[in-house]
Amino acid sequence: MLRFLPAAVVVAVLAVFASGCSSGGGHSAATTTATTASSSAPCRLTAAQRHTVARALADIRHLRRIQAPVQTFSQRGAPGQEQATGQFLLDLGSTKLPVNVFSRLLHQAKVATRLCGDCGSSLETEEPVLGSRSGLTGGQSCG
Repeated sequence: MLRFLPAAVVVAVLAVFASGCSSGGGHSAATTTATTASSSAPCRLTAAQRHTVARALADIRHLRRIQAPVQTFSQRGAPGQEQATGQFLLDLGSTKLPVNVFSRLLHQAKVATRLCGDCGSSLETEEPVLGSRSGLTGGQSCG
């Protein structure tokens, strides 16, 4: 009797997996409605926030142009890169942005200044951790 017990367990486990993987099961509709119900409405930014995002994106494009000819890492970065990073931080902090928008812009700026040590350090201090670390983001979240 104990010889057949492991085989019965294997068959039962296979039957459970097979029933869960079938394409004709009635559970897919319930899963679909659950995921669509939990999706949130798209984020609506105010005019001031959209202006801030546009200025920050312009600053990021400027930082990319500055770093384009640079091939090696340096602590001070390319000429004018630290000033452009400071301008980006001023523009980014001019209005309170939702955390995800703020973080996305900050990440793009970090990528644009990856060869400048001081620039990366200054951007790293503004990184939101568990809400708002610097007070710039206001703790809002969007989509």
